Amino acid sequence: MGTEINGWNAEAMSEAVEAVRTQPEAGRLTWRSRVKWDGGFGLDVHTREIEQLGQAMPRRFTMRGDHPPELLGNNTGPTAIETLLAALGSCMAGTFAAQAAAREVALDALEVDLESAIDLNGFFGLQPVRPGLDGVTVTIRAEADASPEVLEEIATAARSLSPVFDSLTNHVDVNVTLERSR
Repeated sequence: MGTEINGWNAEAMSEAVEAVRTQPEAGRLTWRSRVKWDGGFGLDVHTREIEQLGQAMPRRFTMRGDHPPELLGNNTGPTAIETLLAALGSCMAGTFAAQAAAREVALDALEVDLESAIDLNGFFGLQPVRPGLDGVTVTIRAEADASPEVLEEIATAARSLSPVFDSLTNHVDVNVTLERSR
Protein backbone atom coordinates (compact mmCIF):
# COMPACT_ATOMS: atom_id res chain seq x y z
CA MET A 1 0.00 0.00 0.00
CA GLY A 2 1.31 3.43 -0.92
CA THR A 3 1.52 6.60 1.09
CA GLU A 4 -1.81 8.11 2.07
CA ILE A 5 -2.39 11.84 2.22
CA ASN A 6 -5.73 13.54 2.93
CA GLY A 7 -7.53 10.21 2.53
CA TRP A 8 -6.06 9.34 -0.87
CA ASN A 9 -3.49 6.73 -1.78
CA ALA A 10 -0.83 8.94 -3.41
CA GLU A 11 0.29 6.17 -5.78
CA ALA A 12 -3.29 5.46 -6.92
CA MET A 13 -3.85 9.19 -7.46
CA SER A 14 -0.69 9.46 -9.58
CA GLU A 15 -1.77 6.42 -11.60
CA ALA A 16 -5.23 7.94 -12.22
CA VAL A 17 -3.68 11.22 -13.39
CA GLU A 18 -1.28 9.37 -15.68
CA ALA A 19 -4.09 7.21 -17.11
CA VAL A 20 -6.01 10.32 -18.15
CA ARG A 21 -2.84 12.01 -19.40
CA THR A 22 -2.05 9.07 -21.72
CA GLN A 23 -5.68 8.36 -22.68
CA PRO A 24 -7.55 11.70 -22.55
CA GLU A 25 -10.89 10.09 -23.44
CA ALA A 26 -10.70 8.25 -20.08
CA GLY A 27 -11.22 11.65 -18.47
CA ARG A 28 -14.68 12.08 -20.04
CA LEU A 29 -17.38 10.89 -17.66
CA THR A 30 -21.16 10.92 -18.02
CA TRP A 31 -23.38 11.08 -14.91
CA ARG A 32 -26.98 9.88 -14.98
CA SER A 33 -29.72 10.50 -12.39
CA ARG A 34 -33.50 10.43 -12.27
CA VAL A 35 -35.84 12.58 -10.18
CA LYS A 36 -39.26 11.23 -9.17
CA TRP A 37 -41.76 13.77 -7.85
CA ASP A 38 -44.36 12.68 -5.28
CA GLY A 39 -46.35 15.87 -4.62
CA GLY A 40 -45.73 19.48 -3.65
CA PHE A 41 -42.00 20.05 -3.45
CA GLY A 42 -41.41 16.41 -2.45
CA LEU A 43 -39.16 14.33 -4.68
CA ASP A 44 -36.50 11.66 -4.66
CA VAL A 45 -33.31 11.92 -6.69
CA HIS A 46 -31.97 8.52 -7.71
CA THR A 47 -28.39 8.33 -8.88
CA ARG A 48 -28.09 5.75 -11.64
CA GLU A 49 -24.57 5.50 -13.05
CA ILE A 50 -21.35 7.13 -14.09
CA GLU A 51 -20.06 6.06 -17.48
CA GLN A 52 -16.39 6.02 -18.46
CA LEU A 53 -15.06 4.59 -21.71
CA GLY A 54 -18.39 2.86 -22.36
CA GLN A 55 -18.37 1.12 -18.98
CA ALA A 56 -21.03 1.89 -16.38
CA MET A 57 -20.23 2.31 -12.71
CA PRO A 58 -23.60 1.65 -11.05
CA ARG A 59 -24.64 4.23 -8.47
CA ARG A 60 -27.58 3.53 -6.17
CA PHE A 61 -28.16 6.49 -3.89
CA THR A 62 -31.39 8.27 -3.12
CA MET A 63 -31.51 11.87 -1.98
CA ARG A 64 -34.76 13.32 -0.71
CA GLY A 65 -35.73 16.87 -1.61
CA ASP A 66 -38.45 19.10 -0.15
CA HIS A 67 -39.02 22.49 1.51
CA PRO A 68 -39.89 23.49 5.07
CA PRO A 69 -43.60 24.09 5.84
CA GLU A 70 -42.98 27.86 5.87
CA LEU A 71 -42.06 27.52 2.17
CA LEU A 72 -45.00 25.25 1.28
CA GLY A 73 -43.25 21.91 1.84
CA ASN A 74 -43.35 19.02 4.30
CA ASN A 75 -39.74 19.27 5.52
CA THR A 76 -38.80 15.75 4.39
CA GLY A 77 -35.46 16.81 2.87
CA PRO A 78 -33.28 19.73 1.86
CA THR A 79 -34.40 22.25 -0.76
CA ALA A 80 -32.87 22.21 -4.22
CA ILE A 81 -30.94 25.37 -3.30
CA GLU A 82 -29.51 23.66 -0.22
CA THR A 83 -28.57 20.67 -2.37
CA LEU A 84 -26.92 22.96 -4.94
CA LEU A 85 -24.91 24.72 -2.22
CA ALA A 86 -24.01 21.33 -0.73
CA ALA A 87 -22.79 20.18 -4.14
CA LEU A 88 -20.66 23.30 -4.53
CA GLY A 89 -19.27 23.04 -1.00
CA SER A 90 -18.47 19.34 -1.24
CA CYS A 91 -16.83 19.77 -4.64
CA MET A 92 -14.77 22.74 -3.42
CA ALA A 93 -13.71 20.80 -0.29
CA GLY A 94 -12.82 17.68 -2.28
CA THR A 95 -10.90 19.67 -4.88
CA PHE A 96 -9.08 21.61 -2.15
CA ALA A 97 -8.10 18.37 -0.38
CA ALA A 98 -6.97 16.76 -3.65
CA GLN A 99 -4.89 19.80 -4.61
CA ALA A 100 -3.35 19.83 -1.14
CA ALA A 101 -2.48 16.14 -1.50
CA ALA A 102 -0.96 16.79 -4.94
CA ARG A 103 1.31 19.36 -3.25
CA GLU A 104 2.03 16.93 -0.37
CA VAL A 105 0.24 19.20 2.11
CA ALA A 106 -1.47 17.16 4.81
CA LEU A 107 -4.65 18.79 6.06
CA ASP A 108 -5.49 18.72 9.76
CA ALA A 109 -8.96 20.21 9.23
CA LEU A 110 -11.04 21.57 6.37
CA GLU A 111 -14.44 23.28 6.41
CA VAL A 112 -16.35 25.12 3.72
CA ASP A 113 -19.20 27.51 4.57
CA LEU A 114 -21.58 28.74 1.87
CA GLU A 115 -24.19 31.47 1.81
CA SER A 116 -26.50 32.79 -0.87
CA ALA A 117 -29.92 34.38 -1.34
CA ILE A 118 -32.77 34.12 -3.82
CA ASP A 119 -35.75 36.39 -4.48
CA LEU A 120 -39.12 34.60 -4.46
CA ASN A 121 -40.53 37.45 -6.58
CA GLY A 122 -38.65 35.84 -9.46
CA PHE A 123 -39.82 32.29 -8.64
CA PHE A 124 -43.47 33.38 -8.43
CA GLY A 125 -43.12 35.55 -11.56
CA LEU A 126 -44.19 38.67 -9.67
CA GLN A 127 -41.28 40.89 -10.70
CA PRO A 128 -38.72 40.71 -13.49
CA VAL A 129 -35.90 39.49 -11.23
CA ARG A 130 -33.85 36.35 -11.50
CA PRO A 131 -35.33 33.35 -9.69
CA GLY A 132 -31.82 31.99 -9.16
CA LEU A 133 -29.04 32.58 -6.70
CA ASP A 134 -27.95 36.15 -6.03
CA GLY A 135 -24.25 35.34 -5.75
CA VAL A 136 -22.62 32.83 -3.45
CA THR A 137 -20.09 33.44 -0.69
CA VAL A 138 -17.74 30.51 -0.12
CA THR A 139 -15.48 30.56 2.94
CA ILE A 140 -12.77 27.90 3.16
CA ARG A 141 -11.14 27.24 6.53
CA ALA A 142 -8.12 24.97 6.39
CA GLU A 143 -5.61 23.86 8.99
CA ALA A 144 -2.33 22.50 7.71
CA ASP A 145 1.38 22.77 8.29
CA ALA A 146 1.77 25.02 5.26
CA SER A 147 2.37 28.70 4.67
CA PRO A 148 -0.56 31.06 4.00
CA GLU A 149 0.81 31.49 0.46
CA VAL A 150 0.67 27.73 -0.22
CA LEU A 151 -2.85 27.50 1.21
CA GLU A 152 -3.94 30.41 -1.01
CA GLU A 153 -2.39 28.66 -4.00
CA ILE A 154 -4.41 25.54 -3.13
CA ALA A 155 -7.60 27.64 -2.75
CA THR A 156 -6.97 29.23 -6.14
CA ALA A 157 -6.53 25.78 -7.66
CA ALA A 158 -9.75 24.60 -5.97
CA ARG A 159 -11.63 27.53 -7.55
CA SER A 160 -10.23 26.92 -11.01
CA LEU A 161 -10.42 23.10 -10.99
CA SER A 162 -13.67 22.32 -9.15
CA PRO A 163 -16.19 20.96 -11.70
CA VAL A 164 -19.19 22.31 -9.76
CA PHE A 165 -17.61 25.75 -9.27
CA ASP A 166 -16.86 25.85 -13.01
CA SER A 167 -20.40 24.75 -13.87
CA LEU A 168 -21.92 27.50 -11.72
CA THR A 169 -19.62 30.29 -12.84
CA ASN A 170 -19.48 29.58 -16.59
CA HIS A 171 -22.23 29.16 -19.15
CA VAL A 172 -23.47 25.57 -19.35
CA ASP A 173 -25.95 24.57 -22.03
CA VAL A 174 -28.96 22.84 -20.47
CA ASN A 175 -31.33 21.28 -22.98
CA VAL A 176 -34.84 20.50 -21.73
CA THR A 177 -37.20 18.20 -23.58
CA LEU A 178 -40.67 17.09 -22.61
CA GLU A 179 -41.86 13.54 -23.16
CA ARG A 180 -45.41 12.53 -22.37
CA SER A 181 -45.56 9.76 -19.75
CA ARG A 182 -47.57 6.71 -20.71
